Amino acid sequence: MSFDLYLQKFQNGEAAGISLDVIRDTFGKYVVEMDEDFWQVQYSVNASSDIFLQVLPDDDSLIHTLSVHRACSDIRLWESLWLLLALPGTIFYYPGCVAPLARDSQACIHMPEDMRESLGDPVIVSNALEIFQSIDM
Repeated sequence: MSFDLYLQKFQNGEAAGISLDVIRDTFGKYVVEMDEDFWQVQYSVNASSDIFLQVLPDDDSLIHTLSVHRACSDIRLWESLWLLLALPGTIFYYPGCVAPLARDSQACIHMPEDMRESLGDPVIVSNALEIFQSIDM
């Protein structure tokens, strides 16, 4: 798919971050670090995705936004995103989504108010496949 998907972490209405090591470990051996803010996950010759990392403004060891460009259908990508969604205050969304997705039932209280007004309250997903299926491909 050719549009971007976003995973962001918030705490009490403010941007929060995820450790770079946690993200690296979540994608595991499939990560190829092209640059400090640009990675690829390569599952096979025909299944790869670009990952762009945006650091937390006041702490460059934490990632606030992870965007996935050209998300492949390999379930390992979606399982990695599922694992990251387990972190409190983390949401997943994309252009045109009906609502952001989350695993944390408290994620909505951590989102900035203007983001909640724009995207709505998160819908709780129970597995990686639900994330993948939420996207109209």
